Amino acid sequence: MDTNSLIKWVIGAVLIAVGLPLYYLARYLEAPEDTKKRKARNLKGIAIIWMSVGVILYLVALITWFVS
Repeated sequence: MDTNSLIKWVIGAVLIAVGLPLYYLARYLEAPEDTKKRKARNLKGIAIIWMSVGVILYLVALITWFVS
């Protein structure tokens, strides 16, 4: 993969990573009050999963960096 393709791929991944939470936040804000609690609970679950995966990836990167 050449550098230009890699840069485009990374920019696309970042845009998706920023756009997805914004989409769910917008859906939450436009919902009626009775469904906001349910949607907020779903958002918290998604956020916990994303943060857990991020921490695991960070730890794997650190471990492989120290081992090599």
